[in-house]
Amino acid sequence: MSFDFGNGQRLAFSIEARYRPGETYSAILGFFRQYTLIFIAADERDVIRLRTNYRKDEEVYMYRTNVPADIAQKLFLTYIDYLNHLRDHPEWYNAVAKNCTTTLSGQLSEDLPNPKPWTYRLLLNGTLDELLYERGRLITGGLPFPELKQREHINPFAHTVNQSPDFSTLIRAGRVGF
Repeated sequence: MSFDFGNGQRLAFSIEARYRPGETYSAILGFFRQYTLIFIAADERDVIRLRTNYRKDEEVYMYRTNVPADIAQKLFLTYIDYLNHLRDHPEWYNAVAKNCTTTLSGQLSEDLPNPKPWTYRLLLNGTLDELLYERGRLITGGLPFPELKQREHINPFAHTVNQSPDFSTLIRAGRVGF
C-alpha cells in the first residue's frame, strides 16, 4: 500500500514476517510462531524495487484505488497506529491470521464507505486485487479484470527505470488512473 503526499512524495507500507539471520520464509513455519510481524514504512524505491528488481519470485501490480482523500488519510493513520502498536506490543506473524492481507483487513474496512463483509478470499495469497476489483475499489478504466491486471504488471518496466530518481513517477506512467 502506498500513499501519495504530492510533489513526488510517496510512502509505501509493507507488512511482512521478520526473519532471523540466515533464515528464509517457510509457509509451513508461518503457522507456528516462527516469525515476528513487522511493518515497513519506506520510500517506494526501497519497497517496490526490492520486489520488482531484486527478488526473483515476486510479481508486482500497480493499481489505483478510488478511495477519497479523506478516507485515504484515515487508512494512512490506521497503518501508522498499528505500526506504533507493534513497537510496544510485538506480535507473531501467522500465515493466515496475521499476514500482509489479513492483519489490517478489519480496521481498514471500517474506514471505507460501504464496508464489505469478510470473505475467505482474504486468506488466499495473490487474490486481493481481483477481490478489490469485484468490490469496485479500483479504478479500472472499464477494463475486464484480466486485461487490467496485465496492464498494471510493472516488473518489466521497473527494471528499465531501476536507477531513476523518478522511479515512482515512471512506474505509474500509462497505468490506469494515474
